[in-house]
Amino acid sequence: MTNIAIVTGGGGGLGREIALGLAGAGHGVVVADVDEAAASQTSEQIRGYGVPALSVPADLSDPAAAEHVVAVARDLGGPHILVNNAGGWTSSWASTLTLNLTSPMLLTRLCLDPMRALGGGAVVNIASSAAVGAEPYAAPDYGAAKAGLIRFTTAMGAEPGVRVVCVVPDWIGLPRAHDEWSRLSPAEQAATRPLIPPGDIVAVVLDLIASGKPGTVVEMWGGGTT
Repeated sequence: MTNIAIVTGGGGGLGREIALGLAGAGHGVVVADVDEAAASQTSEQIRGYGVPALSVPADLSDPAAAEHVVAVARDLGGPHILVNNAGGWTSSWASTLTLNLTSPMLLTRLCLDPMRALGGGAVVNIASSAAVGAEPYAAPDYGAAKAGLIRFTTAMGAEPGVRVVCVVPDWIGLPRAHDEWSRLSPAEQAATRPLIPPGDIVAVVLDLIASGKPGTVVEMWGGGTT
């Protein structure tokens, strides 16, 4: 039987890369994204790998939407895997905290019983280097939410039957980041860590799904991983 993964924010960016990586490893994928067209495009690509794929337009700040996403995965025989990737800055502190922390926590809770019923599962939380360190940060609400996601991961380390792990990437080498990098001065580029290839992050995610210990947090920095 094909394992079924949920990938939030799977319509584009790192989420799409992770969804395609899971498909390449033989997993079916439920692609949840607020952008319906992008989610549909990703799911179409996934079906090219010969695995099940469904796109679910979902604003995950709405608990009902989160419940629907999990229900879709259950209809496919899952979920065996949850990747809490959706995130970003928003127009208000409250909505930023909801998107980056409350929603992943809710989705994780909704997946616990179904995963246990299937014999166990894995949850991968995608945090950010914004959560690490003590220096000022331009979006404190985002940094605080991602820090909370890391602590949520470690706090769930003893959860029976479900391994909750976390990846904390620095600046990811997606097209927008490459464009921003190109506009930095040579001095700014020299003072900035290299961009992380998305494929490197996907590889870590797949490794954690396969064998990561509960509560594991992997920090990924340009030029190295800890």
